[in-house]
Amino acid sequence: MISLSGKQWIFKSADELKILALQQKFGLSDSLARILAGRHVSLEAIPSFLTPKIQDLMPDPSRLLDIDTAVQRVQKAIHNAEKIVVYGDYDVDGATSVALLVRYFRALGVPVETYIPDRLAEGYGVNLAALETLHKKGAQLVLMVDCGTTAVAEIEAARAWGLDAIILDHHAAGVALPPAVAVINPHRVDQPPVLHTPQLCAAGVVFLFLVALQRALKKAHFFSQENPPPDLIDYCDFVALGTVCDVMPLQGLNRAFVRRGLILMSKRQNLGLAALMKVAGIQSAVSAYHLGFALGPRINADGRIGSSQLGLQLLTEQDDLAAKDLAEQLHELNDKRQKMEKKLLEEALQQIEQNQLQKRPVLLVGAEEWHPGLVGIAASRLKDQFQKPCFVASFDGAWAKGSARSLEGLDLGVLIHEAVSVGILEKGGGHALAGGFTLARAQWDAFYEFLTQKTQKFMETFQPVLEIDAELSLSGATLDLLRDLSQLEPFGTGNPLPRFCFHRARPAFVRPIGSGHLQCTLEDEAGNTLAAVAFRCQNTKMGEALLKKDYLSLVGHLQINEWRDQKSPQFIIEDGAWNREI
Repeated sequence: MISLSGKQWIFKSADELKILALQQKFGLSDSLARILAGRHVSLEAIPSFLTPKIQDLMPDPSRLLDIDTAVQRVQKAIHNAEKIVVYGDYDVDGATSVALLVRYFRALGVPVETYIPDRLAEGYGVNLAALETLHKKGAQLVLMVDCGTTAVAEIEAARAWGLDAIILDHHAAGVALPPAVAVINPHRVDQPPVLHTPQLCAAGVVFLFLVALQRALKKAHFFSQENPPPDLIDYCDFVALGTVCDVMPLQGLNRAFVRRGLILMSKRQNLGLAALMKVAGIQSAVSAYHLGFALGPRINADGRIGSSQLGLQLLTEQDDLAAKDLAEQLHELNDKRQKMEKKLLEEALQQIEQNQLQKRPVLLVGAEEWHPGLVGIAASRLKDQFQKPCFVASFDGAWAKGSARSLEGLDLGVLIHEAVSVGILEKGGGHALAGGFTLARAQWDAFYEFLTQKTQKFMETFQPVLEIDAELSLSGATLDLLRDLSQLEPFGTGNPLPRFCFHRARPAFVRPIGSGHLQCTLEDEAGNTLAAVAFRCQNTKMGEALLKKDYLSLVGHLQINEWRDQKSPQFIIEDGAWNREI
């Protein structure tokens, strides 16, 4: 059955004996046991899934190649009072990774400087001019976080100057690695498996490095009763933020990081994050949703359309008034970003329609006036709308710089790396679902042809699907159910919000709200009702179906709606289908 959005609905099946076993062994409700069984969480994994603990899931950091070499080099730099610079990417994962190292070295009493490249002037990744400037200013060791794995030429030059580099990254790696002192990256082609977790963000890699460094410093008797070692568990707020905002799977160690980080953030201990929560209107306990859709976009706003420095300054600020001022600036920048993003998307859609690009297996669009900091968001939106891999670029003279977003099963990091290796792209990198690229505009058509050839076969067999955890009646959508489901938090990539299907529900009341949304009151044949919202659905098949007020099958997730101190369940509609098509 194909839905109104063109997706195939797949209802997860679960073994009834396993459901019963989960209920009996762990005292779970039928709903919770059914969802866990449908998601194939084994009986043995239930304790670590429901109550993940970092100490139980943490590997020995020394299993990461080069990490012990990196630790020794940093110890030497500390002992010799060398000038250390932390060089990071301008997104949330980059900012949190830099902030982790700044916080740790600050706790040790070791001064470090930071450098985050300007998105507009310098672009993504390590650039030679920046390294040369740092070298001339006396830098002796550069810790590169969330970047550097593909910067072979840049690090070769730095090495010739006598500038050492340590890379702490998680992006796709080629066979040839840069000649750094250490390249710590779980995705090195020669790296044996270390984790059950599929992916770590850069902040997660940095955390493992700090564990290894602290272990070595303890052995060297660096700490004392007057100067105790920092509690690294307290650093999980930054790791959680990087993990969620870089769309890492919330499984295994990542799940433990985020769960602990949310607890820390809910205490409002970090001045910058506390100030940002206030301007974002977050008054309750912090959830993974807040990280991905409220805090992350604001921290990213400066990197997208500003100077790339405010987010890091906010995370590391130690003065309350300064933190509040930085939070206000980021909030205002985010408002500006949203308006610019809307205009860019409208123009991208016009370009797709005018050139009939929707008929191709992959989307590649670009324009001179598009802000480079917004092309990633646009790529994500277009990918979701068209269910195709999407590349969006900003033109600057003879060059084009852009971002890409992919579908599950089509590895962008590998694709971009191959385009660089054959000379079509000037540079680029990324991981499975997201990446960045730079190319000469003269190569635009060649790049589109390359992408078409590489994605054609995948898209011929690709069918977008929507996995549904369970069927539910309107009367079953209660606050008690939502409280029960909260045991599955944190939700996100790899552990999505439970998705339910209501059969034969009709919108008895519908009204437009906001920018293209519809607010509804759903009603079933027994007269039960439930509040619902469908986002960005006006002028779509889904929106048209809701406005007809006829009976539909609807799929989405539940959330708690708070209004004037009253709590009630609310359904977020993701998709729908006419009952005759089920």
